[in-house]
Amino acid sequence: MGYLRPSIIYDYLDYWPLTIFPLSLVVIFRNSKFNEVLTNFVNILLIIIVTIFSIAHLFDSKFLSTYQNESFYKNYNLSDSFQYKLLIDIDGKLNFSSSNGFGYSVDIIDRPGKVGYPESIETLVGNPRAVIFREIETSNLFKVEGWNIRLGEKNLWELDIFSVDSKIYFDNLNLLPSKLSGTGEIFLGDNLKMENLIISGNYEISVSDKLSILIIGQAETPEDWLEATVGILNLPEETYTLVIEIIDGSQVLFKDG
Repeated sequence: MGYLRPSIIYDYLDYWPLTIFPLSLVVIFRNSKFNEVLTNFVNILLIIIVTIFSIAHLFDSKFLSTYQNESFYKNYNLSDSFQYKLLIDIDGKLNFSSSNGFGYSVDIIDRPGKVGYPESIETLVGNPRAVIFREIETSNLFKVEGWNIRLGEKNLWELDIFSVDSKIYFDNLNLLPSKLSGTGEIFLGDNLKMENLIISGNYEISVSDKLSILIIGQAETPEDWLEATVGILNLPEETYTLVIEIIDGSQVLFKDG
């Protein structure tokens, strides 16, 4: 259905006295005079079990073995003395936004997909210091749609990200020149502090009416945006604060946010 991960099979196996055992009784007593009563009882029981497990799966209930595996990582202790470069390359979705304070958090998007659980790796030397989110080797039954990521607005970040069908919300963030590749939707808020963004892929980008940008490269924009010598301006009467470079071959649609 697009909502329940195949890992629910493990949960059914873990609770075999309520799932497999009743079915076994039906097979064993299939020639018994009690078979019809037993079959009706088992059918009702399985409908109840499937319904309960499905609802529990949607709400990440901890009594299921599926949700006893750690999927949430965080580090809220990054220093404001360093810059950080975040690297992500997944064939899946990112829900990307900011959070108050320092550091980051990453968790799974709990829907069926082909992305493994995340883990983070941090370098301890250099400036910027690298923060890498990568996939853990995961059973296909446990794979998910992607990851939810929140970055602390008090750190200075550089991004190099590839993802597909993502929802990226850039606001209240302090970003160095960054790169986004893949597909999805991007929102650029008026509290975004950023000078340069390179886009490669197929994106729909919503821009706050208070954020002044310059677009360099081929893109589809609203009719009232100005095509100037230097590029396309959304607020020609104001000095632009963000330059967006579109890589050749990309398909990018801009609209007022």
